[in-house]
Amino acid sequence: MTVRLQIVYGRLSIRSVRSAFEKSVGSRLKKFGGSDTNELLQSFVSLFKDEYKLPKGSVIELSRESGHVLKITIEGEELGSIQSKLLCKSILDLYIGEDPFDKNAKDSIQENMASILKN
Repeated sequence: MTVRLQIVYGRLSIRSVRSAFEKSVGSRLKKFGGSDTNELLQSFVSLFKDEYKLPKGSVIELSRESGHVLKITIEGEELGSIQSKLLCKSILDLYIGEDPFDKNAKDSIQENMASILKN
């Protein structure tokens, strides 16, 4: 399963992305794993180094692979991967959980899944 995020704002910095993930993924990690999740969160957000540029149209992919490995890429360049069931669950919850980051995206995902299952 892969979450693809496409940058639509021309001046978005990797620092802003890192900060947004730190808040949103951090809250999910605490929700599912308790308070002792800071090291896992830091290992995730530290992959988003300042050297990466995010021009308009860039794509960030968060892919859960077998064995609960989360692989992170920007424009096809792998930033790294982390093996963590908790991190994979937290990322998924961020986009399709009870309180999603983007409700319209969640609704669209549900509609697409329903149409796939009908066929």
